[in-house]
Amino acid sequence: MLQLPSPKKLRKRARADKRFLNPQSHVQKKYFSLMLVPSYSSGKTRSIRIPYMVFYVIFFTVVAILSVILIFYLQAQLFRQTAELTMVSLEEIREAYYNLQELSEEERRRLTEDSVNLRSALTRERITAQEEQQQQRLTYLETLEAIQAYVAGLEDQLERFEIYRQEILNQLSASSHIPPVRNMLNEMYQSQIHLLTTLQDLSNYSAARRERAEGHDNMMFLSYTADFTSTTAMDAAEDLFSYIALIELTIETKAELYSQLERQVRRITPYIRNYPTLRPVNGRMSSGFGWRRNPMGGSGSEMHNGVDISAPSGTPIRATGGGQVVFAGWDSGGYGNKVIIDHGMGIRTLYAHNSSNLVRQGQLVSRGETIARVGSTGRSTGPHVHYEVIVNGAPVNPTNFFLE
Repeated sequence: MLQLPSPKKLRKRARADKRFLNPQSHVQKKYFSLMLVPSYSSGKTRSIRIPYMVFYVIFFTVVAILSVILIFYLQAQLFRQTAELTMVSLEEIREAYYNLQELSEEERRRLTEDSVNLRSALTRERITAQEEQQQQRLTYLETLEAIQAYVAGLEDQLERFEIYRQEILNQLSASSHIPPVRNMLNEMYQSQIHLLTTLQDLSNYSAARRERAEGHDNMMFLSYTADFTSTTAMDAAEDLFSYIALIELTIETKAELYSQLERQVRRITPYIRNYPTLRPVNGRMSSGFGWRRNPMGGSGSEMHNGVDISAPSGTPIRATGGGQVVFAGWDSGGYGNKVIIDHGMGIRTLYAHNSSNLVRQGQLVSRGETIARVGSTGRSTGPHVHYEVIVNGAPVNPTNFFLE
């Protein structure tokens, strides 16, 4: 059974019983204690202390990563559904507009014929026909106004879509110091050049239309003083239909841009999460990568497959990138306690000479998570961490991966 008492409860318990806390010591106040109580009565109780700062860093890092992933996923689902609904709505608007145009044309012809037939009729009947014609005109104009308002909503939606796309690009660009991420971002920009050019042309054309509309009493599509049967009203309706088609093409272009961006995010995310860019500990590099003299005092030289970073014994060793622990135990070849993490992409990292390992084989860890403590186990001349980066089975210079 695993018990994790809160710091507040620990302090109260310590004040109540002086046997568990020395008033002169402040060491207990710096750690969370994990009490491991075995289920059998004869077992010994063990405890693991985790520094507050490490616990908070791990907790908020995990929360932040999960939040970002959740936000990306929810926003992707929202915009995909919005794009689908918009396409369906545009088709319905187009069909409604066609029907309205046919009805209006038929009504116009009918009213013209009635006007000829009823020319000699009573004045009252002529007035009634004129009132009916005026009502039809108002209905027509109201319908066009409603479509105009809907189109304005689509324009606002497109603007929000572009803001969201730029936010995603900015977040990806913040990780461009990672070489694979930088290369994939360059590939994405190259593949989207033609779509961005098309989108810019559509944006320029749309801006020009708005500017012309603002120069005519701020009437974008229609002169409200035009007669119902006038050519001006019909031309305005055709202009509205053309603008709807323009927005439809813009939506299709931005949907393709988003689709490409979504695919790139899925490719880049493992590199951002798992690429080993951190130092395992902060300390002085006591031995570099490559050939060196025998550190144990013997004759000759030997190949050093990693770097040695000196640090006080017990210093937390952190994972340089996210991944899965594939080994955590004792190495009989001179490494002592060691941990190996597989980051995917053909990359593994090794941490050796640890005083203790804090992870187990098969465990998933995130960048910056404490996995062991500095020691001097195995073939070692003093407290330090031996750190290796192995790419496709071959050790490489770890300093090339120290990007943060």
